[in-house]
Amino acid sequence: MAEKIQSIPEARLLLASLRSVGYNEETAIADIIDNCISAHANEIKIQFDWENRRIVISDNGIGMSGKSLIENMRIGSSDPGKARNEDDLGRFGMGMKTAAFSLGKKLTVITKSDTVISTACWDLDQIPEIGWNLIIRDENEIAEFSSQIGEQGTVVVIENLDRVIDIDDERKAKSKFYRVANKTEQHLALTFHRFIEEDHLVLEMNGNLIKPWNPFVLENSATQELSEEVIFSDDGSAAVVIQPYVLPHKTKFASDDDYEAAGGPKGWNYHQGIYVYRNRRLIIYGTWFDYIKKEPAYNLARIKIDITSASDEDWKIDIKKSTASLPSYVRESVEREIDLCTEVSARVYNSRGSYVKSNVNAPNLDYVWEQRKKNGRYSFHINRKHTLLNNIRKQLDDEGKLTLSAYLALVENFAPFMQSGVADSLQKGKADIEPDKTSLEYKLQIKELTDMIALFLSQGFTKDEKRSISNYRKNMRENKMHYNMLQPGRVYRSL
Repeated sequence: MAEKIQSIPEARLLLASLRSVGYNEETAIADIIDNCISAHANEIKIQFDWENRRIVISDNGIGMSGKSLIENMRIGSSDPGKARNEDDLGRFGMGMKTAAFSLGKKLTVITKSDTVISTACWDLDQIPEIGWNLIIRDENEIAEFSSQIGEQGTVVVIENLDRVIDIDDERKAKSKFYRVANKTEQHLALTFHRFIEEDHLVLEMNGNLIKPWNPFVLENSATQELSEEVIFSDDGSAAVVIQPYVLPHKTKFASDDDYEAAGGPKGWNYHQGIYVYRNRRLIIYGTWFDYIKKEPAYNLARIKIDITSASDEDWKIDIKKSTASLPSYVRESVEREIDLCTEVSARVYNSRGSYVKSNVNAPNLDYVWEQRKKNGRYSFHINRKHTLLNNIRKQLDDEGKLTLSAYLALVENFAPFMQSGVADSLQKGKADIEPDKTSLEYKLQIKELTDMIALFLSQGFTKDEKRSISNYRKNMRENKMHYNMLQPGRVYRSL
């Protein structure tokens, strides 16, 4: 049997290496905030404290027990290959530590859970003497921070900021310190804008609310939302959602200030391109993934791509969560969307504001069926926004529109692949999901079904025919078809 010799990494050298993984100040702070959001915090405060030469990040999340804190302070505290919750923003179990070490040499965490306050500290200056040992700081040392925690929460304190305050001249060092704070605020406003907008997350920087910066300028009615595309992996999971936008011409903004704000903190040219979100958290932006070069005419083109943490390996998400690579199975679709989005952008950019919005969004005649996903199941529906269908609908009165809608529902539910019996076999082994009868969606479906029944009766259908139709429609809603049995590898577009 071969001889085995244990080789333990030298703590000082390993931790020194971890300080150089490539964080900048703003990505480091963002990585720490990921932990706050994963802990279900809805208020997060960042303080750049020049007087005490420290950065403090506090939240009102669920906090940690003493045992959990010690585990989370361990370098590499989680398996990157392990399945995570949908709302978990972590990956390697190293983010908080490596992010903090990229800023300073001393990291202290104070946390409160079930009325119990726990603390643990890494001090790189003491590593040569104490090795791989955490420091439990005295209660008096952390009293200032523990008193700030309410019923639960966590405070992260980063001190000895040798990577941030690295200038001997105090005036210049202070100026740089607050420049970093300002740059971090801009970065957080973009990175977490969806959490601020959708979840009402409160982010504060030195007592000031951070306002979200949405790169897609949705508040401007002239912003064009092009056709969305959904792509699924071979096993039918890890959906990739591609949503292209074309921003308005300069003349469509209320003021020059609004136009400059839409361009972003780094300018219009920098912010054109693709924005990749992992669990709604921005990972990378302002890139065309080497498919095309940035051109002024493409300044209005921005494409949102949503992925889940299940796609981390495919997209090669790094420890900093600030870089990604385009997987081969989505490249063709992404490049097609880039071509379409930049073409429309160039048309608008060169139009001098005289374009008609409905004309620049060229119709997609092959976009007839769309695929939707809910509760892990896939269903197929006619694209109700198709150009030709909209033209037909405009020619009808209200009764005609209702009749058309009922007929389309019949087409969806009595399509050959639905009537063939394949749908029932596909659902074998899948747990039935009981609908929430109190939900607005359920009530709307019941109203839609009621209206259809009344329409069928008015059109001369018998009660038996009406009953078979309504039963079939109900069954189709409760037993969605699974994507993999229909044309494997086919890409479907979705609303």
